[in-house]
Amino acid sequence: MGPENVTRPVLLSGHCPKGADSIAEPSWQDAGFEAIPFPADWSTRGRTAGFQRNQEMVDAAQVFREAGAQVLCTAFLDLCRMPECPQRGHEQLIPHTPGHVSHGVIHCRSRARAVGIKTTDVIHPSPPF
Repeated sequence: MGPENVTRPVLLSGHCPKGADSIAEPSWQDAGFEAIPFPADWSTRGRTAGFQRNQEMVDAAQVFREAGAQVLCTAFLDLCRMPECPQRGHEQLIPHTPGHVSHGVIHCRSRARAVGIKTTDVIHPSPPF
C-alpha cells in the first residue's frame, strides 16, 4: 500500500459528556483529525436513546467499511452507574468483584461485533470499586 492509499482517521463518538467520549473527542481534534459526534437524543427518544445512537454509530461504521475503510471499535469498559440497576450485584469485570459494565458500552460493542467489526476492550487499570 503506497502513500496515495492512506487516509486520515475519523472518530465516531457517542458524544457522552462523561467518560471516554469527553476525553477522546477533544484529544482527537487537537491532533488535527475529524470527530463525528453521535449525541443521544434523550428528550425525544427517552430511555432507548443511547441504544439507538449506538446502532447509528455502528451503521455509520458499516458505511465506512463498505467504502473500503479499515474500521475498529474501541470499547472503554466503565462500570454501570445506575443506582437502581437490577444487575448491580453481577460480577462481570473481575471475578469476585461486584460491578458490571455500562449497558450502553456493552450494547455498542455487541452491535459492532454482530456485524463483524473488530473490537478492542479498554479498562482502566484501577477501576473505582
